[in-house]
Amino acid sequence: MEIDVDSHKLIYHPERVAEWREEGDCFPIYVEIGVTNRCNHRCIFCALDWFEKKPVDIDPVVLKHALHDMAECGVKSVMFAGEGEPLLHPDICECVEYSRKEGLDVALSTNGVLFNREKCERILPALSWIRFSVDAGSSEVHKKVHLGGSKDFDRIIANIKEAVAIKRQNNLPVVIGVQYLLIPANLDDLLSFIEIFKDIGVDNVQIKPYSQHPLSKNRFVITYADYQHLEEDIRNYGTPEFQVIFRSQTAERLMKKREYDKCYGLSYYTLIESDGSIIPCNLFHKNEDFTYGNLNHESFSNIWCGERRKTVLKQFTKEQIMGCRDGCRLDAINRYLAELQNPHPHVNFI
Repeated sequence: MEIDVDSHKLIYHPERVAEWREEGDCFPIYVEIGVTNRCNHRCIFCALDWFEKKPVDIDPVVLKHALHDMAECGVKSVMFAGEGEPLLHPDICECVEYSRKEGLDVALSTNGVLFNREKCERILPALSWIRFSVDAGSSEVHKKVHLGGSKDFDRIIANIKEAVAIKRQNNLPVVIGVQYLLIPANLDDLLSFIEIFKDIGVDNVQIKPYSQHPLSKNRFVITYADYQHLEEDIRNYGTPEFQVIFRSQTAERLMKKREYDKCYGLSYYTLIESDGSIIPCNLFHKNEDFTYGNLNHESFSNIWCGERRKTVLKQFTKEQIMGCRDGCRLDAINRYLAELQNPHPHVNFI
């Protein structure tokens, strides 16, 4: 089955959209969780290269209470990713397993260095999907882009091979994907990357356009035109068993004017930081003015329904979102919801 990571999936949640349109708000469908802010890489494209990091891991007891509460409130899925490398959290396996037991769909985004056999055997059965951020087709380029250890690329390759083998041996439904963020430093490595992971037998590779985080120190100049000519060659690698996802819709949206007047999608998504803070999105790391609350002091449901969050949401006017990241995670959702809120007068002529 092919997956779509280039658009949005609100069309599969009409009840939640109807609730949002009637009530003006709803509980989120999807929550991203940063269990730690520690990382074993210093990627040159990292969106969070601008703030000082004092090592913080989320309290697993606090997180479990939140996960139970979220499931009770109707949250459908969680992804462990966020500020740092999630596999550095000492209790990540337990947190993933607990999330699944609560009935949540679970995903994990990792650089793959620490995904050894022990973690693989525990985590894979609980996951809907896993995404390895590799961004290179050779050890040399990987080290230049990720600024990790000299042996990291080979270790990642071995770990992904192990994951594919364990998936097949146990007939697991988890989708194994590998991501490639396009930046000038790795453009020439792309075809090698695809060939490597096609041979390994992952389910998909995802080629993602670079988008500048407004607060980040890194500054890359790359446009859709720089790699558009590769699209046809890239897609030719695809087979029924191996999906090549070239995120052209995302790239095209990066060049389009933002026409919605506020961030409508904030009701459907939120982010939990390693210190327990709940924020609208990663534009607001360590920004107390845009923090809904903290799980160390209050339950997820109380924070979500509280006055503090309502106050924060009121600040998202058209003027506020002008400083948002182009092509952000909620961009496709915002375009869809803006059209629902402001329909064309001829919509009844279907």
